[in-house]
Amino acid sequence: MSSTRFPQPDPRRQQADALLKSLTPSGGQLKIFLGASPGVGKTCAMLEAARERQQQGVSVLVGLIETHGRSHTAALLSDFAVLPRREVQYQGQLLTEFDLDAALTQQPKLILVDELAHSNIPGSRHKRRYQDIAELLAAGIDVYTTMNIQHVASLNDLVLQVSGVRVRETVPDQFIDDAHQLVFVDLEPAHLLQRLEQGKVYLGDFATQAQQQFFQLETLTALREMAIKLVMHHVDCQLKTEQQAKATSQDYTIADKLLVLISSRRDHEYLIRIGRRVAEKRQVPWVVVWVDTGAMQYQAQQQRLQAAFALARELGASTDVLRGPSTLQTIGPYITEQRINAVLVGAGTPRWWQPWRKPLYQQLVNSGLPLEVSVYRADACSHAELPLPATPFGQTAGYGVGVLLMALASAVALVLHRVLDNDNLVLIYVLAVVACGLKYGARPAIFTAVLSFFSFNFFLTDPYFSFNVNKSDDLATLIFLLVIGMVCGPAASKIRQQLLLLKAANRFSEFQRDFAARLTVVHQTEELAQVLAAQLSSALQAPVHLALKAENQWQLLPATTEPLLPIDGAVLDWCRQHQAMAGRFSDTLNASVWTAQPLVVQQQTVAVLMVRFPSQQAVLRPDDERLITSLLQQAGSVWQRISLSAELESSRVKAEMEQLRSALLSSVSHDLRSPLSAMMGSAESLLVLEQQLSATDRHELLQTILSESQRLDRYIQNLLDMTRLGHGQLKLERDWVSVNDILASARQRLKRFFPQQELLCQVSAELPPLFVHAALLEQALFNILENAARYSPTDVAIRVTAELRAGRCHIEIEDEGPGIAPDLREKVFDMFYVVADGDSKRHNTGMGLAICRGMIGAHGGTVEAQAAKTGQGSCFVVELPLQAQEEMV
Repeated sequence: MSSTRFPQPDPRRQQADALLKSLTPSGGQLKIFLGASPGVGKTCAMLEAARERQQQGVSVLVGLIETHGRSHTAALLSDFAVLPRREVQYQGQLLTEFDLDAALTQQPKLILVDELAHSNIPGSRHKRRYQDIAELLAAGIDVYTTMNIQHVASLNDLVLQVSGVRVRETVPDQFIDDAHQLVFVDLEPAHLLQRLEQGKVYLGDFATQAQQQFFQLETLTALREMAIKLVMHHVDCQLKTEQQAKATSQDYTIADKLLVLISSRRDHEYLIRIGRRVAEKRQVPWVVVWVDTGAMQYQAQQQRLQAAFALARELGASTDVLRGPSTLQTIGPYITEQRINAVLVGAGTPRWWQPWRKPLYQQLVNSGLPLEVSVYRADACSHAELPLPATPFGQTAGYGVGVLLMALASAVALVLHRVLDNDNLVLIYVLAVVACGLKYGARPAIFTAVLSFFSFNFFLTDPYFSFNVNKSDDLATLIFLLVIGMVCGPAASKIRQQLLLLKAANRFSEFQRDFAARLTVVHQTEELAQVLAAQLSSALQAPVHLALKAENQWQLLPATTEPLLPIDGAVLDWCRQHQAMAGRFSDTLNASVWTAQPLVVQQQTVAVLMVRFPSQQAVLRPDDERLITSLLQQAGSVWQRISLSAELESSRVKAEMEQLRSALLSSVSHDLRSPLSAMMGSAESLLVLEQQLSATDRHELLQTILSESQRLDRYIQNLLDMTRLGHGQLKLERDWVSVNDILASARQRLKRFFPQQELLCQVSAELPPLFVHAALLEQALFNILENAARYSPTDVAIRVTAELRAGRCHIEIEDEGPGIAPDLREKVFDMFYVVADGDSKRHNTGMGLAICRGMIGAHGGTVEAQAAKTGQGSCFVVELPLQAQEEMV
């Protein structure tokens, strides 16, 4: 065994990390009063420290203090404001608990919460009190709390060895490491025993029970030593951080990595706790790994594995699940790829039925990897609590099936014995052995092979119905059957395990690939929610919804018929706020039937995934958790793409709106000001020069005022029409009207503004009346005629033809003006767009044709610009539907 050395890290980077770590956190600060055992005075020391803060003007609130009947402790509480406890009904009893919501509402500067390792009443928001305190710290509230050394998670096995008691309530080491200050409250063990005898620690039966457990001199001394070491280690870490921040320390450690290898067959929580202590001592990152070889996992094994991973994450480790044919073949490439140089593994249990098989730690040592292998065996106390290992004989049901398969193979062989030789009949038994191995594993297959050996010997070899063998060929056949059965059975079992692993891997890959393919056509968040819920619901065989927060209410996609309970809403709020798993299978609001996972995009929770697993499912399987995490990551990327697309579209619309606004201001400021200037000038001339002007001049000025006011009225009407079209407020009051009447009205209006312009109209007699809004259609045609008159020579007539073509009313308006370039024929229908052709764009806002398209489009028709048939000018083609017009009312 050897250890590998990694390149020395950059000192400047270590200094930067230390500076970041030394900065004051944005949340509250945690101060833990640590003792070796109950009764050393932790609560009193905490109250005295809080009194000093209160005298300095800090607002102090007592969240929860357990006096345990001690009058001195109760007297110290009189100086503080005490938060009322929350009452909880549990199993018919009224219990009290720390009121977290009330504490968050009051927002004191400092709050006192006793007994950090306490387990909350089932149904509370959090499973453990340290999680309540974490929420207080996140809200910016300073917290004073107390705990005993036996509740440190990584010391759980060591406390068991010292006291013989397994402590169930533990606090993760990472939570303690993040504390701002650790205060050791000490009392000599002999003095503590005297206090216990005087009734100053526990009363009545509690004191007697304590004397039998922790309150023994050697136990108290060992716990005291453990507490001192923990506080010293915490102080050393703080000092090292300060030194690195100030660049006074040049002794930098080499970056190693520790791997803890666990099994689902045994309780390896002790190994994880040892790994935490080793990693903390060496100051190295560590990972907990389980290798799935395809063997069947019973519910107890799944629960044990889930508990081990949960403990590892609590203690600050990362976790990983690998798949492969064997542990050694799978873990070797992983060690090389991750550059791991130290492995922690259990000693394991020797298998008497496989004496040739070496323990895993010995296989790692002989693997040739540059690796330090540490082997730990659980103590006797821990072994007493281990569940019984799986039977060495495999699945018991397989033996019964093996007997049935052997009997069936014997019956078939006896029937075919007259037509087939024994050499061929052997294959029937081999088939039975392989079938048993594929379904139930190697050991039942070997058992079936042995039974087949004796059955073949008894029924099919001479002398029959005897275990004697007369022919050497039959003896060779029997040996062949036994050897083939012993080889094919385990081989079939191995193939089955590989098939199961491949099936699980393919299932994961197929769901990812299918989900990715379906995401390519998703362009809205609602579609994404539907696709994600459908994909996970199919994979997990459970109801899945994506919850979106809108106007302080949760919207579930797809919608659910069952209303959410208040606790379900609390699960959603917690998951969204803290970006962590909540609900069932978690330590937060686990009384809910829903499991919630956040969908995080750019460090913001945009939605919450809710899964309702079957009630009989006891744990969240690692495969399901990995699948959920993977699909949520893909969904997050698509959500970000949709958001970016929406922002891009919004930017484009804003740019177009800005361009439109600029065009409107430019057009209105020029085109509306021109008639106003003419009107003002004419009116001023009439007012100032009334006596000097002749009757003809006065009439001309009045005519100018009238014509310019009419032009201004048309501009304003166009603006109003465009506004109504843009907001969808244009109502069509239809009636039957002939095309001749509409064109005649438009012609009469055109004559008032362009008296010199000639208009030639030709309407087909076959054209039926139109069911339209006559005024709007007249306005649309007038706008086209006005545009044509403005650009056409006065001595050339504008030609208008209307006829029935392909079941539609076809109207053409042709002029001989300068014409429109092919690439501009569609743009002329854009609002405020004017063809730049010298001074020909004067007296034109560019709204006429846009209004024309909007009005004709409201009738279900179309309008487009084309080249004139004569080769000079433009031709505007209007088509209106004729069929089923009555349904359009």
